[in-house]
Amino acid sequence: MPNSSASSLQLPPPGGPRPVGTRSWHLVDADRADPWDTGRSRELMVQLWYPAGSAGDRARYLPVPVARLVIDSWAEEGENLGAESGEALAAAGVTALDGVPPLIGAPAPLVLLSPGLGEYRTGLSALAEELASRGLWVAGVDHPSDAAGVAFPDGRVVAHHEPDFGEDGDLEDRYLATRIADLRFVLDRLLGSEWRELVDPDRIAVAGHSLGGAAALEVARLDDRVAAAAVLDGSLYGEVLTTGLDVPVLLCALTPPDPDDPDVLAGWEQVWPLLRGPRQWTTVPDAGHLSATDFDVFAAPLGLREPGDPDDLLSFGTLAPGEGVAAVRSVLVGFLGAHLSGHVVADA
Repeated sequence: MPNSSASSLQLPPPGGPRPVGTRSWHLVDADRADPWDTGRSRELMVQLWYPAGSAGDRARYLPVPVARLVIDSWAEEGENLGAESGEALAAAGVTALDGVPPLIGAPAPLVLLSPGLGEYRTGLSALAEELASRGLWVAGVDHPSDAAGVAFPDGRVVAHHEPDFGEDGDLEDRYLATRIADLRFVLDRLLGSEWRELVDPDRIAVAGHSLGGAAALEVARLDDRVAAAAVLDGSLYGEVLTTGLDVPVLLCALTPPDPDDPDVLAGWEQVWPLLRGPRQWTTVPDAGHLSATDFDVFAAPLGLREPGDPDDLLSFGTLAPGEGVAAVRSVLVGFLGAHLSGHVVADA
């Protein structure tokens, strides 16, 4: 059951000096069929975070229907956390201001941000707000059908589902290929949008958590507009494991050793000698797989983290709530500051 503190969930404020704006953005790729929804073009929801140019009202964290799907995905089999948990998550406190105009100034670096399998685009808000508060633009992408849930402007809500395409490898390949196409399409549209003059096309990074990290490296391999890539934990696979990369790459390891999955970092070891540009392999001590996500902050007050539980140790490690995501913020800011030509604002 959720704790009483679940009614006032709050993300830690970002460390940069600039106010943060955010807005959702609906995109339709009319030239690409949705591989998970026969007969429809691929549709995406994107969350933009950016340095804000004016004051405004705080943004809402999630639509209630999506928040309930997220809570259901977090619950153990047969567990009912109740509607109040979804409502509490939807109303979680953030720093970003809803729909305010962006700060007009010199073109800023852009970071494409891809969440893990079964997660959701605003689940990386703590990282996105941190980067935007330091002067970057961030585009977080929901990947419908592999996301926990996606709400579209017409009222449709697409829940996570795993179609049967045969062997597991086939499904993973389909997920990865779809995410790569999603991210490149978002980049195409953003660089042709009303905000194109505010984004520096020579300062683009792709970062992702878990499956999103695997997609980030593949986008960097395929798209020469990408100047840096960051992997926040999780297995790696794809052609990059044999081709390598020339751009700067961050590998940020979070999960403690898992006796049930001893080869989880095999892809990291395979790609490491093939990284020909600046490379950084950082391990966050005592962290867990979800330490890069907002769940690092929210799990305990929602009653979804039990000290000593083996699964929770893999998810969160032994760090106190919020300490994991704070560490990942620091690592990511340092990496991007080093490799996007110093455009990342340092601590105030």
